[in-house]
Amino acid sequence: MKSFSEKIIPSPYPGSSIVKDEWLDLNGHMNMAHYVSAFDDGSCPLFDYLGLGWDYTAEGEGSIFVGSSSIDYKNELFRGDPLRMETVLLDFDERRIHVFQKMYHAGKGYLAAEAEFLFLHVSLKTRNITDIPLFSMSKLAEVRQAHECVGIHKFVGRTIGLR
Repeated sequence: MKSFSEKIIPSPYPGSSIVKDEWLDLNGHMNMAHYVSAFDDGSCPLFDYLGLGWDYTAEGEGSIFVGSSSIDYKNELFRGDPLRMETVLLDFDERRIHVFQKMYHAGKGYLAAEAEFLFLHVSLKTRNITDIPLFSMSKLAEVRQAHECVGIHKFVGRTIGLR
């Protein structure tokens, strides 16, 4: 049983965003490139908890960059649609963080997209990949343990092809 002093880690980690006017394309829906922006918004609460969010980046020492991504677009999103994201920490090591995310229309509840991201910790001074700070490594371990119950989605690690 957890004591009152222990923080309960959400599993999956929640996030949110909204479809902005500048994210629309000539089809009248959210352009594919801006799904990454929305997923980025949705991952902010997790990275803030880890001590690796925008406040950390503003200090000028390090930041989190995307090293690889894969997205499936399930349903259209339109101007002003509220978004709800779920982020699951799949794994991490000294320099990388692997997550799976789902994006839902927050009002209607439908799945809009799924994504897998591999993030890299980068020194803003050298622009090279570098070790994640120790204060974040312990939090990563806590979150990974909390997220073990979610399991690995079939989307993760898949290949794309016609045959």
